[in-house]
Amino acid sequence: MSIDWTSHETQVYDKITEWLQVIGKVLQDPAIHIRPENVYNMDETEVMLRMLGSVEVLVGRDDLRGHRGAGIQRTMVTAIERFSADGALELYQYSPLMNSGEFRLMELQAGDSSEPLVCRLVRVPLDKAPRYEALSYTWGHSSDRSTLYQEPKESDGSDTPTTILKITKGLYEALVQLRKESESRMLWVDAVCIDQENLKERGEQVKIMKQIYTRAAHVLVWLGPENDETPVALQTITKLKDHIISRGLSFETLKSIKDEDRYAEMLGLTEHVTNVESLTVLRQIYRRPWFQRIWVVQEVAAGGSTSEVHIGPHAIPWDDLGMATLWLEAMHWQSPIFEGTAQRNALVMWQGRLLAKETPPPLLDEARSYLASDSRDKVYALYGFSAFQQLFEKFGFTPDYTISARELYKLVTLLAIKSSQTLEILHYIDHPELTDGESGWPSWVPRWDEPTLHWSFPLQDYVLYNRKTQGVLSLLEDPQGDVLRLKGVLVGHSTEVAQYIDWTSANKDTTIQNPAALTQFWDASSQHQDLPSHSKEKSFTGLAQALTAGLDSDYNSTAKHSARHTADAIEFLLHSFTTTSPTDSNQPSSALHTHLLSLRKTHPHGNRLRYQQDIVWYCTNRRLFYTSRGLFGLGPLAVQPGDITVILYGGHTPFVLRPRGGYYQLLGECYLHDMMDEDALELCKRDSGKGELEETIFELR
Repeated sequence: MSIDWTSHETQVYDKITEWLQVIGKVLQDPAIHIRPENVYNMDETEVMLRMLGSVEVLVGRDDLRGHRGAGIQRTMVTAIERFSADGALELYQYSPLMNSGEFRLMELQAGDSSEPLVCRLVRVPLDKAPRYEALSYTWGHSSDRSTLYQEPKESDGSDTPTTILKITKGLYEALVQLRKESESRMLWVDAVCIDQENLKERGEQVKIMKQIYTRAAHVLVWLGPENDETPVALQTITKLKDHIISRGLSFETLKSIKDEDRYAEMLGLTEHVTNVESLTVLRQIYRRPWFQRIWVVQEVAAGGSTSEVHIGPHAIPWDDLGMATLWLEAMHWQSPIFEGTAQRNALVMWQGRLLAKETPPPLLDEARSYLASDSRDKVYALYGFSAFQQLFEKFGFTPDYTISARELYKLVTLLAIKSSQTLEILHYIDHPELTDGESGWPSWVPRWDEPTLHWSFPLQDYVLYNRKTQGVLSLLEDPQGDVLRLKGVLVGHSTEVAQYIDWTSANKDTTIQNPAALTQFWDASSQHQDLPSHSKEKSFTGLAQALTAGLDSDYNSTAKHSARHTADAIEFLLHSFTTTSPTDSNQPSSALHTHLLSLRKTHPHGNRLRYQQDIVWYCTNRRLFYTSRGLFGLGPLAVQPGDITVILYGGHTPFVLRPRGGYYQLLGECYLHDMMDEDALELCKRDSGKGELEETIFELR
């Protein structure tokens, strides 16, 4: 039955009234069998008009021609949130859970694809729950809603649905596919089994979510409907899985592989397993939203090998997808076509890498590449991991959706400092830039709701730098407001800062694309030095080690083989100069180029490819600087002249701060040549000329 939307001109009330009258006649006519999801709707926005007492209508705003509602886009979802008050369907009202150990299960009733979805919710104690399966999926857009019918809590003998729940299209598609035709299926689905409007209940259920997924008979991973390419993708997964199994590697070995590029031979990457076309189709699987969702990390970690992956009517073991993903991740080092964040996320989940994180800081940082519609869930979705149990046991930390993300992130930062008695969490501060104005967030609070810089791994992550702290943490009283007061030592201030050193890896030949930035930096820093030739050699060694943060590609200290590392750096830089700036006989060589040619005589046989590996890992998204103490450093992208380098007691490396009058902003950690080990404080004491440390209280905001 149609409605004349041209009538009543711009009188929205009259238009809605006419619409209700028309649709009301249809719904009340016993001769017409029409389900509400087959009624054209107007729910393109969340603006609600309440009309005629017991009917709720959502008014769309797709068409803004003079008045709201006219000519709006019509979709086949639902038009009515609640029907008439005389026995029609109403929104389901949740009964409260009796205690923190109770949860709800959804009994999905049997039916075929032509029948509406019907379920019954039951409350049960977690430790006495019947056999059930837990669904892992993506919610989808909240405005795209479908209907799930609810059977009465107390059966009246007819099992006729009396209430409805509004669920997202993504969940609707999953339930339609997972529903059995001849028997009901007991499921746990967060959007249905948790009263999402009850913030207290949401927090309580998050606390036991890991247990819910661990106790499930299976975790059902729903990736979405199938498409024309799904069969090819699944066949390719099976081929890759069979190939890896044929290599004779145990699950333990496969799940322990971290540097996939070093296992090419072990995984048989040189063998022809499948073609590029099939692999390209397979990569489309990883473009599905599920691989980016933060909550699924905990869900599949709890499910482990019992997890099943569902795409439309197809199902495969989670382990099959995991092994195929391992092969793809190793392969992306051979060809850029196989690279992707979601693909890496899948491998991290399958290998359980996050389970190995012992403290909250690395766990939270690793999970920054995942997405959450609520930024608080970047923390709460990880609550079930053992790293967070420390905060619960020591400080009673539990999920609380009544506080803001800003307050939550600040609280977790403070609790992590107090729990570890170190500044480990401050090493994960990652400011691409820092403005003069107030950002609204304290500079010392990590932004887990923002993606990390590509290939920017905290130096604290490496064993060489996380074995000991520089001094003992001195946190001066509990922070007031956004202020964090820490004791430490001023090392110096930056006098010269290099332009960003742009290196590009193409055809396995990494070179510096803007060598002028490096030569200008060398010239500028040399103005602060009046050194004999042997000291200039030492100075270049400091620069060469700063470019790789004092680490080689095996994560060992370059100081142990300083002469070799210097020789490698000479060959790499000379190759970069030759490749990007071919020598012109009419142009004089830069001072750095001349110095390198001289150093090559005393440091022959360098291996540029070895240095190339080093610089790729450590220099990306960091910036070179030179300090008033004559030290080269590698710090955050935001570093600029005038920033200070400090040792904060309880930190693992020095930090860069920006003076702001009476306080400081934290830019992040840094490498500072000769100041990276436990002897750094002794050097500061010696250089003070007083034989004692000149301690300072740094007020961070």
